[in-house]
Amino acid sequence: MRTHLIPFSTTLLLMLSLTVGSDRSFADGCCCAHCGCRNAPVQKTCRLVCEQKKVTVTCWGCKEEDFCVPGPSRPGCKHIETVCDESADPKAPCSQPKKFVWTEWFVSDCPKVYTKQKLMKKTVTKTVPSYKWVVETLCEQCQAGCAPVSVPVGTHVPPAPALEPDVKRLSAAPIPPQQAAETVR
Repeated sequence: MRTHLIPFSTTLLLMLSLTVGSDRSFADGCCCAHCGCRNAPVQKTCRLVCEQKKVTVTCWGCKEEDFCVPGPSRPGCKHIETVCDESADPKAPCSQPKKFVWTEWFVSDCPKVYTKQKLMKKTVTKTVPSYKWVVETLCEQCQAGCAPVSVPVGTHVPPAPALEPDVKRLSAAPIPPQQAAETVR
């Protein structure tokens, strides 16, 4: 009976130590996602990030290829050969001789050239900028050091998400008024 209690108590003690250890790491507070410091106060921030995204485009086209179609052919000489005849080799399998009949054909002297179009596939991979809003926990120094993202005119930017009171939005580079109207739609 006692041998079963020792492993159970050891397991229980181990689970409690893991739980207490994980609580201590959260009790100290969160660290900054950029610099990793734990001493400065941190705040959740919502900022616009530009990432490079690979987009694959498939292009279809045709390629012309010439081929030749012969005219009607006509039969020529008939040939008869004996195959599978007995062999002098003692290791060869025993078989009966068999007649093999084939006809020689004469091709026409008026072939025609035709052109066919083959469907061709081409895959192109392009790298394009992609914008998204991310939530990060940053200290005040890193918030000030984050450069705003410059958005070219005519680029679709996702609308800024609704924020909770404890989340701060870092400003992006100013978006022209006509683009801001397109983004809201």
